[in-house]
This record gives sequence, C-alpha cells and structure tokens, in this order.
Amino acid sequence: MIVRERIVVWSWMHLIVGVALVVAVAVGLFGPEKGAKICVMIARVCYVLIILSGVVMAVMSLMHGPLRHPVLLIVKIVLALVAIGLVEMGFARKKRDAVLAVDAWLPIVLIVVVVVLGFVLTGGFPILMK
Repeated sequence: MIVRERIVVWSWMHLIVGVALVVAVAVGLFGPEKGAKICVMIARVCYVLIILSGVVMAVMSLMHGPLRHPVLLIVKIVLALVAIGLVEMGFARKKRDAVLAVDAWLPIVLIVVVVVLGFVLTGGFPILMK
C-alpha cells in the first residue's frame, strides 16, 4: 500500500504543477509584458517539477509490472518536450514583441493534449481513483 500512496502523491503533484504550467503559459503569452518575466520563471520551475514527477512515477510503475501502453507513453513524452520547446519559443517572441496567435495557442493546445494523454494512460488516475 505504501507504493500506491506514493504514486498518488506524485500523480497529484504532476497534475497540479501541470495546471499551474498551463496558467503560467497563458498569462505569460497573453498577458502584459510586465508579468511575462515572472511567468517564464514559474513555467521553468514547472518543467523541472513535471519532469521529475514523471520520471519518478515511470520508475515506480516499471518496478511493479510492465507498462500497459509503452508506445503511448513515449508519444506523451515526445509531445511534452515539443510543448516545452514551443512555450520557450513563444516566450522568446513575446520578449521581442513578435508573438503571433499560433505562437500563443499552439503550446497551450499541445499541453492540453499531453494532459489528456496522461489521463488516457492512467485511466483518469488520480482524479478517478478507485
């Protein structure tokens, strides 16, 4: 039971930090320039925490049996890394005052897709805990 409780804690952290990332990216890309600098810092902390919690959950899952959808997990990881790159490009363009609508919306949509993939991979866990 201790392992399940640990996975629950890491899952909630992963989810909450993911939501904070979406908010930071949206405010940073659509908000005023004054708040964008703070949002960039918050987003970068969120990247680190999400990657850390994702690695911990993957290792704990692998220790207790095979993964159910390994290919989908790899797709999620790749899309998440692409989303981080797009967010950073959007922030760089925002700093130069050259941000386009696609620079702002594409990373947010991609992050939402990654979140949905996460729920598909876990069967809705931790929201739909059994």
